[in-house]
Amino acid sequence: MSKFKTAILLTLLLGLVVSVAAFAGGFSVVKYDDTSAEIKQPVKEVTKAQYIMNGDFLDWTGGYPDYWDVPTPVLSPGWEVHFANMDFTEAGTAAGAGMNPASGWFIRTGTAGSQYAGMSQQVSSHLMTGMYWVQVHITSWEHNVQSPYNSVAWYGFGETADSSSVTEWRELFPDTYVCSNGDEVCNYLGRQESVFIHEGAFMHIMVGMKFPDHQAWTVFGVDDISISDFSDHINIDVDDFTDDGDVYWDSRAPR
Repeated sequence: MSKFKTAILLTLLLGLVVSVAAFAGGFSVVKYDDTSAEIKQPVKEVTKAQYIMNGDFLDWTGGYPDYWDVPTPVLSPGWEVHFANMDFTEAGTAAGAGMNPASGWFIRTGTAGSQYAGMSQQVSSHLMTGMYWVQVHITSWEHNVQSPYNSVAWYGFGETADSSSVTEWRELFPDTYVCSNGDEVCNYLGRQESVFIHEGAFMHIMVGMKFPDHQAWTVFGVDDISISDFSDHINIDVDDFTDDGDVYWDSRAPR
C-alpha cells in the first residue's frame, strides 16, 4: 500500500496479551497493548444517521466488539488465527479519555490450503432498500509473503449472517502485496462509495490469506465503518480509494 502524508502513529510494542483463553485448533482472542495513534480527522466525523452499530469499535464485551458477530473460523491444516482488539488511540491521550479501539485479525500460514476470517452485523431496521454512503477503513501488513495477492480483504452485503450469502465482494485494498512488516509504516486506507443495500441485509467483513507461503503471516486492522444517508458534504468517487493517514508499528513485536 502507498503511504499518506498525514500520519497515524501506531507503535505496536512487544507483547500480545491474551484476553480470552485460546480456542481449540489455534484460534484465540488477543489485545494489542502499549500502542498509540494520532488520527487524521474527519475520518470519524460522520454526522448523518447511521445504519450500522459500533462501526468505530468503541464498545467491547468479553474481548469482542458489541453488535458484531465474530465467528470462530474453521481452520485449515496448521493455520493460526487471532482476533484482536487493536489500540489506535491518539498519542498522549490520558488514560480513559478519547480511547480509539479497532478490530483486527492476525493470520499465520499453515501447511496447505487457504485461511479466511470475518465478522458480520445486520443493518439497522430503519434502513430501507436503496442507495447509501458506505465507508470502511483498513490497515494491513505482512511478513514472509511470497505469492502475489496472498493477503486479501473485502466487505459485502448478504441476506443472512452466513458469508456465503454475499453476492458481491468489494476489495478493501487493490494491492499485489500489502505493506511489509519491516517497513514499520503503512497507510490507513478507506473505501468510500455509494452502495445499493437491501432492507434487513447483513454487512460482512472478510480477510484472509490465499496461499500457504512458508512461515508467512498478515495483520489486518479494520476501523471507522459507517453506513449513512447522502449529504452535500459527501464526495462520491467509486473508482478510487482514499488514504486517510499512515500507521506505524514495531516490526520486532512477536506474533
